[in-house]
Amino acid sequence: MSTHKYNSWGRTRRPKAASGNDRDFITGSTLAALNALGTGSFSAANGCYRTENQRYAHIACSGSSEVTNLYAYNYGMGYWHEIVTGSSNSSVVIGSNQHQIVDINGADWVALTSGSLDVVTMAFSTF
Repeated sequence: MSTHKYNSWGRTRRPKAASGNDRDFITGSTLAALNALGTGSFSAANGCYRTENQRYAHIACSGSSEVTNLYAYNYGMGYWHEIVTGSSNSSVVIGSNQHQIVDINGADWVALTSGSLDVVTMAFSTF
């Protein structure tokens, strides 16, 4: 008997992998590289991940990987901007062997910067 796997977005039933495929690793980018891209070039290969208007990004780093910045793109603004947290406006930082859930408030696209890209995963959800 096979297990049913939900593939819709909308109000998600579980976090959906950023690439659309479970267990895919994330490609990182930089703010300068992101702002040089046209919207037609946004893709996982260029480190850009469509959120389908979800509320949260679930990001996990394994081994020695770390995330040092998280960026959001909204079509209404037309540029990438860094997502910051807390009253001190700190960069989103996710350390080795950590999982963090970040409120992306319906950003159209999300990207991140990581020093070691082979073991970073990301998924999106409404909860």
